[in-house]
Amino acid sequence: MELPPSRHWLLPFHRAILHRLIPDDDELRDLLVVIAPGLGLRRVLSTLLRVYARPTCLVVVVNASSKDVNGINHDLGTLGLGHSAVRDVHHEMSAKQRADVYVSSGIVSVTSRILIVDMLSKRIPISRITGVVVLHAEQVSPVSIEAFILRVYRQENKDGFVKAFSDNVEQLANGFHKLQTIMSQLRLRQVDIWPRFHQDIDKDLVKRRADVIELHQPLTPRMVSIQNAIIECLEGTLHEIRLSKLAADMEDFDVEHTMYRAFDVAVRRQLEPVWHRLSPSTKQLVGDLNTLRHLLHALLSYDSVSFYIYLETILASNAPSTEAGAFQRQSQWLMTDAANIIFHEARARIWGERQECGDTELVLEELPKWKLLVDVLYEIEQDIYTNRSATSNHTILIMAKSDRTVSQLRMWLSLAEGDFKTPGRSYTKACLNDYFAWKKNLQSFQHESPGKDNNENPASSSTASSTLNEALHRKIMRSGAPAHKRRRVRGGLQQGPSRPIVYENEQAAEWKEKVPNIEVARKTSRVLEKSVEEDWVDDSLDYFGLIDLSHVVIVQSYQDDNDDSLLQELRPRYVIMYDPNAQFVRQVEIYRATQEKTPELKIYFLLYTDSVEEQMYLAALRREKDSFERLIREKATMAIPLTVDGTPAEDADQRMVRMLSTRVAGGQRALPSVRPPSVVVDMREFRSSLPSLLHAAGLQVIPCTLQVGDYVISSEMCVERKSLMDLVQSLTSGRLYTQCESMSMHYPYPILLIEFDHERAFTFQGMGETNPTGSARPITSRTSSLDLDLQSKLALLTLSFPRLRLIWSSSPYASVEILSDLKQNYDEPDPAHAAAIGLDDLSERHSQEMAIHATSMEMLRAMPGVTVKNSAYIARKIPHIHSLSDASVTELQGLIGSEPGRKLHDFLHRRFIAS
Repeated sequence: MELPPSRHWLLPFHRAILHRLIPDDDELRDLLVVIAPGLGLRRVLSTLLRVYARPTCLVVVVNASSKDVNGINHDLGTLGLGHSAVRDVHHEMSAKQRADVYVSSGIVSVTSRILIVDMLSKRIPISRITGVVVLHAEQVSPVSIEAFILRVYRQENKDGFVKAFSDNVEQLANGFHKLQTIMSQLRLRQVDIWPRFHQDIDKDLVKRRADVIELHQPLTPRMVSIQNAIIECLEGTLHEIRLSKLAADMEDFDVEHTMYRAFDVAVRRQLEPVWHRLSPSTKQLVGDLNTLRHLLHALLSYDSVSFYIYLETILASNAPSTEAGAFQRQSQWLMTDAANIIFHEARARIWGERQECGDTELVLEELPKWKLLVDVLYEIEQDIYTNRSATSNHTILIMAKSDRTVSQLRMWLSLAEGDFKTPGRSYTKACLNDYFAWKKNLQSFQHESPGKDNNENPASSSTASSTLNEALHRKIMRSGAPAHKRRRVRGGLQQGPSRPIVYENEQAAEWKEKVPNIEVARKTSRVLEKSVEEDWVDDSLDYFGLIDLSHVVIVQSYQDDNDDSLLQELRPRYVIMYDPNAQFVRQVEIYRATQEKTPELKIYFLLYTDSVEEQMYLAALRREKDSFERLIREKATMAIPLTVDGTPAEDADQRMVRMLSTRVAGGQRALPSVRPPSVVVDMREFRSSLPSLLHAAGLQVIPCTLQVGDYVISSEMCVERKSLMDLVQSLTSGRLYTQCESMSMHYPYPILLIEFDHERAFTFQGMGETNPTGSARPITSRTSSLDLDLQSKLALLTLSFPRLRLIWSSSPYASVEILSDLKQNYDEPDPAHAAAIGLDDLSERHSQEMAIHATSMEMLRAMPGVTVKNSAYIARKIPHIHSLSDASVTELQGLIGSEPGRKLHDFLHRRFIAS
């Protein structure tokens, strides 16, 4: 196959990757491509799909997000296929609609859960699939749905290709032989690794380097003091955690690790097996690490007022509870001298140092990068004025790391225009005004609810911070035209009507008279703008309109691969990287290398000197380089055993599950039955890993929409599977009681399977400390009582349904063994009958019985304890009313439950007792 000609789309190393994916001899090749982020992975993927976009091909894209699909469609539109070449199959489409899409061929993106259900249900012609493209290959594991999909795919299709892609090298290199495990699950034999230091890549990108101007900005003295104090608190917290004997594995973590996003996940994974044995103080320390890490990042990105608000919310969340009987454990770092420095310096950034005479100076310290950004914009304007005849495109693109920083810069630009000495003064005054309004609302809320403990949950800090963010966002929207694109205007700032500040605390009242003229500057100039993302349509045409994109300042956040399209569309002349990002630097390099006729591009790289930001940026580059080197060494030494047909053999986990399922000579002999044992699985259960492991164990998995239960393993046996989080939610909401009642009505052997995570300890203790979302609860005196409450509810559940059996499973692998053992000597389930159970329109046989005994059924439903659901079950087990009156209370409770059975028995025997 030939690649589409595009000189300004692909670089030579891109074409080298594609020639490996699409050989010249048209032989299908299976390959895993690992490439450094920012080097054009989406370009390679879109070109590959463009080659296979033919009427005779059906290519399935797996594990792609909606963002990925939109980006690929955009690139395919650039290549001439239209902007809807990849059809997205989602849950809102019916089964018939999905089948029609599969039959019509083309490129289809399907969610993993829908695809595996359609494959098992034979809605998609597996033998006709040309190939499967797997995105984010680093997420594939032995228990993932993607591994399940490729197993079923290879069982029925030996000729189709499998091509996988990943640009998350750190996750691939993290763990023991993870690359080999992923390749085994993907059924792949070859992997290509493309780091930034690859010889071909460096050769292509060095030809047209951009003009990069690095600007290093030191922190203010107060910010340095706060940063050092936070690091001191982090070191102390880590030291306290290491003192615990159960947290001995934490020795490998240092302060540098705490600055990364994956740190919380790594710590939780490290302590998960012994989490229930940790003391409450150690668990509180783990939560404090997360708080301090966020505080360290907020110091560099929040303005001085917002940072102080964040500190106040942390302090408020640790305040003693006023609720009777409640106890809240305080964060230890708040009691240290370093914490005193943090709060003192943060306060001084706003109000300054208190003098002996009692005067208070309003400081409102600005972020150092604001002044640096003003200098850069001024330099750009001078350069535009000097080189005006060289080019007509003078678009300025400012890139930031988060949407919050983008909102901050947009509002700051709208308020700071023309002010070169103190560009952030107006913005910080606006934030201060919002701070007093927030304090007023908070005090009013606490006054209205004096008996409630509003500070019990540590999440209140983030809630309060988000409240401030929403207020600032509303202020941006009220300030006039969208602030993410501003016309560059020289001169002073037009002042609009201002509103006075509302003072709500004693300190504010002290300097109210000293600083009487604090106003919030409002920009009222009419700016005609056009949005890059969407056209602004408004009836007020005197306010909104169109201007030339070459005269705008655009502020955007980093959006991974979408930034590549942003550069192609805007073609900016100047790029200001407000926050460092290695991936965007490479995207600019790709843009420069592919656009030979564009004018010179200037890049301003802003970085705080001797700060956490600089340390994180350099450490990220170092970690990526080390990860690539580790992958290269693993590729050179790993061995993937092959089966006779050339596909990778099953791994140890799959081999163990297969041995458990066959139960015949350790899996060495085949089962005597012709048809493999089957299990009917509810559609919603395919989000879990158990259906995949059941299929790997040799069981036939039949997807079906079940009204009762999750797994039907025989005509008499139904299983409701609950993970720990789902168990807590179901017991709390009462949903589990209804589910057990339905199973007891329709099946002689109802089973509740409580499944633990294979990475967690096999214990029920500590469940009260976890929210349904998985985050840790505050350590209070209710923690142990919540555990007892859950256990009590389980005990009441077994008393209410005597036939219900509880089975505890230590992992999904153990669940496979349990279900395989339960199926021994029982018949196979009927999918049609299992799907009909629980529906309002019962099966034909039951409907006929109901019609024949209509009068008896009406009498039965009128009795206490009998409902529409359990009346059918009673009618099947007890032939007539006379036999019902002879049944004992134990028999009735065994049929319909403890309380309904007692009510029915008392009603039937009340007259005889009275006589």
